[in-house]
Amino acid sequence: MESLFDLTLKAKANDKAAMEAVLLRFQPKIRRLSNNAPRAWKEDMEQELYIQLIKAIHRFEIQEINPQWNFSYPIYHAI
Repeated sequence: MESLFDLTLKAKANDKAAMEAVLLRFQPKIRRLSNNAPRAWKEDMEQELYIQLIKAIHRFEIQEINPQWNFSYPIYHAI
């Protein structure tokens, strides 16, 4: 199973299968969030949450993650 990080990178590069895998991973959370909405709005709310997730994936910048990863990688392996 690929990590969420790897799937996100592939999805950002327009890999449709990776995007679907990311959306499926978030499906339980999205459904839980939409359960708080009135029944008439539930489906619309889920669709909007998926749209926002897709937009967030495309805005994701790998440069913001690398410094943290480079710092934590040696620490993790030293333990």
